[in-house]
Amino acid sequence: MYASTQLQQLAASIKARAAEELPGIKAHQAMLPEGRSMPDDYLNKIKNYKQSAVFALLFEEEESIHLLLTQRHEYEGKHSGQISFPGGKMEAGDTDLLHTAYRETQEEVGISKTQIELITALSPLYIPVSNFYVQPYLGYLQQPTALSINTREVKNIIKFPVQQINNPAIQKIKKIAASSGVTLSVPAFELDEHTVWGATAMMLKEIGELIKYQ
Repeated sequence: MYASTQLQQLAASIKARAAEELPGIKAHQAMLPEGRSMPDDYLNKIKNYKQSAVFALLFEEEESIHLLLTQRHEYEGKHSGQISFPGGKMEAGDTDLLHTAYRETQEEVGISKTQIELITALSPLYIPVSNFYVQPYLGYLQQPTALSINTREVKNIIKFPVQQINNPAIQKIKKIAASSGVTLSVPAFELDEHTVWGATAMMLKEIGELIKYQ
C-alpha cells in the first residue's frame, strides 16, 4: 500500500472521531451564506428532492496531504464555475449513494473504487437553489493516481492543503454574485485565486472540525 504512515494515521484518527460524533449541522451553519437559515432539524422537513453524493479525497503530494477539489465550467446553471468535490446525481442503476459517489468520481477524474479507501460518511446537507440532498463521503487514495479528467464536466483540478483548512487567514467573508443575480456576503475559504463557498465550504468546515486537534 502506498499511503504513508502519516496519511493512514490521519485517516484512522478521523474515523475514530467520526464514529463518536460528526460535527454536522453546527459546522455547516458556520458557513451559511447571508440570508439563509438552517434549523437543526431542517433535513426532516425537505420533500421531493433529488439525491446526489460526492467524495472528498485525501492524497499525498510532495510529502503533504491534500484534498482533491474540482472546478466546474461556466454554464447557464445554478452552480456555474463553482468549486466542488467530485460527485453528482444518483442514477437509476446506483445501488446506494456510496455507489453514486464512486461512480461519479471515476467518471469525472478517473479514480476508481479500488483506489479509494473509505474513511467515513460525512453529514448530509441540502442545497435549496438546486433542490439536491447531498451525501458527502471522505476517503483517501491508496497509491499514486494519474487523473483522467472529464473535460466536459471538469474545468480544473484544485489541491487544498489539509494543514491549511483551519487557518483563520484563509477564512473570509466574500461578496459573491449568486446565480439569481443577487450579490451575497458569504463565509468562504480563499485558496490562492479560488473562493470556496456554499455547500463545499460547509463540507470543508466539517472535515476541518474532524482534524482540528491533529
